[in-house]
Amino acid sequence: MKRLHRFVMRKILHTDDPPHRLALGIAIGVFVAFTPTIGVQMLLVVFLAWLFRANKAVGVPLVWISNPATVVPIFYWCYHVGQSIWSQPTINQLWWNELAAPPGGWKGVAFYWTKVLEIAEPLWLGSLIVALAMAIPSYLTVYYGIRTYRLRRWGKLVPPASDAVWHEAVSIRTQNAAVESDKQVHADMDIMETVS
Repeated sequence: MKRLHRFVMRKILHTDDPPHRLALGIAIGVFVAFTPTIGVQMLLVVFLAWLFRANKAVGVPLVWISNPATVVPIFYWCYHVGQSIWSQPTINQLWWNELAAPPGGWKGVAFYWTKVLEIAEPLWLGSLIVALAMAIPSYLTVYYGIRTYRLRRWGKLVPPASDAVWHEAVSIRTQNAAVESDKQVHADMDIMETVS
């Protein structure tokens, strides 16, 4: 629980990104977590976050919602949502029995491919509907939550720079000013030598 709190405080609420970019990154992560793209979900989140200019860091951990322990209940529910909209007959015990005893060799590959195609359309349809139904409220909740938190805490939507960053910036400016001052002194001395 402490790790989650630390993640929310450091990676979401106190990040320099505006609330829209953070909320969009989270919404993209939630959306992809409910699609049947296991194996490429993190890459897909990074690509979509880059495409829509969202925060990549906050979206990637959310794809872990669909992990080996949760993937079956999530996709079973998504399949039934899609199946009810698609008006297809649901898979029954015969389908499962056939799946338990597949043929061998290349016929087995064709068999599994046929079984996947039987559930692909309703699964994708249901997954997209559920993903949108989860991503839209996630975006709105996170956007207004971050906005409210930041306005109450700092009076602006982007958090102020930390003291360490400010001191480093001042140090760099001071060093640059000293170098420029040295250059000016040397230039003045060169002019004086040329005149005399």
